[in-house]
Order: sequence, then C-alpha cells, then structure tokens
Amino acid sequence: MVVLRALLVAVVAFVLGGLTSVGQQFLAPEFSSLANSAGSWVVICFAVIYFTKTRGWIAAPLGIVAFIALNEGYGVVTRLKGFEYAIGFGNRWTLIAILVGPIVGLAAAWLRSRSTVLVAIAAAVPSAVLIGEGVYGLLYVSDTTSPVYWTLDIIAGALLVVLLAVFRVRSVLWGVISVVLALVGAGLFLVVFSSGLV
Repeated sequence: MVVLRALLVAVVAFVLGGLTSVGQQFLAPEFSSLANSAGSWVVICFAVIYFTKTRGWIAAPLGIVAFIALNEGYGVVTRLKGFEYAIGFGNRWTLIAILVGPIVGLAAAWLRSRSTVLVAIAAAVPSAVLIGEGVYGLLYVSDTTSPVYWTLDIIAGALLVVLLAVFRVRSVLWGVISVVLALVGAGLFLVVFSSGLV
C-alpha cells in the first residue's frame, strides 16, 4: 500500500511538474508566475499527499518524492522544448526538496489528524509559503513579473489558513495560533528567499 501511494504521488507530481513547464509558455502574463512558483509547487505536493490519504511519518519521505518528481517532470518537458535544465543534485530544487519536502509531507498528513494542535500547525504550512512568496514577489520581482499573481498568492494563502482554521481546527485559540504560525512562516520564507540562500 505504501509503495502504491509513493508511486501515485510520484506519477501525479511528475505529470503536474511537466504541465507547469507548459504553463510558462501559454499562461497569460498576469498568471505566468504560477508556473514558476514555489507556492504553487508546495500546494501541489501538499494536495497530492493529502488526497492519497497518507498518514503518519511515511508522509515525510513522500514529500521529498513529490517535490523531486515535480521538479524532474518540469525538467523533462523543459528539455523537450529545447531549453537547458539541470537534473538531480545539479539543480537547487532537488536540495530544497530534501529540506522542505518532509515538512510539507507531514503537514499534509497532519491535516487529517484528530489532534487540534497538529491540524493547526499543518494549516499554517502551505499558507505561510503562499503569503511569503507573494510578499517576496511584490517586493523583489514585480518589476519583471506581473503583480497580479503575487497579490493573488497572498490572498490565497490568507484565505486558506482562515478557512482551515474555521473548518478544520475548530478552536478559536488554535485557529488564531495557526494564523500566527502562517504569518511567522511567511516572514521566515521572505527572509530566506530575499537573502539569496535559495
């Protein structure tokens, strides 16, 4: 069962990664950043693991699998289009996948937990990336990309954490904590990305 889930996660992520490369070419300028966005990739990996109903710590390595498959799918299609794209450890996203994948994988699994605390933490993870990336986009790359997508990024992240706090956390205290965690995580994302570390 675990092997089948891992295979499903890898295949779906690989296909969606390939589609993001296609999206770069065909999406309208206002939305083209969607295809080259850490936020959209985190949401894809989070959703793939969540909908495979993976539970427990097995979701951590599946997070790595999802990110690497997504990146490799993107790479295959990009190379087929005639562009250079590094694979394996020659690509920074592989290293990011190893660091961030387990966090996203666990968050996706924890969102199904009966623990209010775990659900609150889980809800903050994708929201933090969306909000942080949106702010980063508006501050640092809005001169070369449309601010429309980055603004929608922030709105989506804020809506996601609020909706999950209301419908999944179901605790005023932990709902507020979840929102605060998302904002702190967004700040951390902004610091890391703007520092040039990734």
